[in-house]
Amino acid sequence: MESDLHRSMKKIVRGELELDSYTVIEEPIFPPNRRISWEAYRPDLLGYRSDSQTEEIAVVECETHPSMPRFTSKNHSSLWFQPSVLCDGSIRRILAVPRGKLHAVDLGLRQNWEIWVLGSTHPLEKFSVIT
Repeated sequence: MESDLHRSMKKIVRGELELDSYTVIEEPIFPPNRRISWEAYRPDLLGYRSDSQTEEIAVVECETHPSMPRFTSKNHSSLWFQPSVLCDGSIRRILAVPRGKLHAVDLGLRQNWEIWVLGSTHPLEKFSVIT
């Protein structure tokens, strides 16, 4: 059963992605089209946006009680995305955690994942990927 906190986190992240022009699917059981695939994995949220030159998907994991062993055991590395021939494509990975739980996150994840900290006093803080 999904907790109120988890549901709330997904709602906040979904709203942010929709503000950035993503179409968002919650906990898709199957990839929404043939150019996206994964095995034994289901993201909390999957966002998709495109224009005439780029296609981008956003994969979101909302962790109410972040545990790096549990997080790294998820099969998110099986995610594959092939944009159309005429477009550049990218995968945006977002890990959302509640305020006060950032200490449980290995910040080395920032090499591939944006980390969003959700809370009540500052509704959202974003730590972008380190390039």
